[in-house]
Amino acid sequence: MKTRESFVPVYFQLAEDLKEKILAGELKPGDALPSETQLGEQYRISKMTVRNGLRLLAQEGLIKSFRGKGNFVAHPNLSELILKLSDPGLESSRSYDAKLLAINVISAEDGVALRLQIKPGSKLIRFRRLLLMDKEPVAVENRYLTYQRGQPLVEQEIKYADFPEAVAKHTGIITEGNQVTISAVSLNQADSELLETSSGIPALKIEQLVYGRKNTPLGLSIMICHGEKYHLIASTRSFFS
Repeated sequence: MKTRESFVPVYFQLAEDLKEKILAGELKPGDALPSETQLGEQYRISKMTVRNGLRLLAQEGLIKSFRGKGNFVAHPNLSELILKLSDPGLESSRSYDAKLLAINVISAEDGVALRLQIKPGSKLIRFRRLLLMDKEPVAVENRYLTYQRGQPLVEQEIKYADFPEAVAKHTGIITEGNQVTISAVSLNQADSELLETSSGIPALKIEQLVYGRKNTPLGLSIMICHGEKYHLIASTRSFFS
């Protein structure tokens, strides 16, 4: 059976492991992290992989790097909100699942092409998913990735991986961050049927644009969420709360 770890890039796993230690209080604000050489030896990975993992932690504001001194656990910034997009089942008591509806090679429409900075009509792979909580449909998601001939696609990755992880695995490129746009829309007929509700009612549209170095777009996710069943929660907290 495939596990999440089987398709998550190694540098993500390193970042997540260090992040867990920071959140658990094993590494406290101001503590120095082991050197890149020490981390490489400890995790049996290359220095470049270590640097990629540390870069992710720096982007999350969990560590700070000082030239000639190393990497240190940062003090939490309580003025920044954290918005969790990786799992719509925010309540631990609710079961979450994803149903893969279709995989298609399509020509990029103007709007999608503009967001991905490619020519309209360029080939894309579109993955269409239905997200469920307690077996009830709560959101429809279209994921757009660049078409690469001969690139193997693993259904487990597409079905369950967080979007930035799926993009990194598909492209083989380190993801540097993502931009999220949230807006209100009206459900169209096709999405309303999948969400088992009426067309025209208010819905939440969440666009997630994942990019690599130099702000190069790598993938686009457009999620249409049931306005009465899907909720986003943003919070601000210390590392240890």
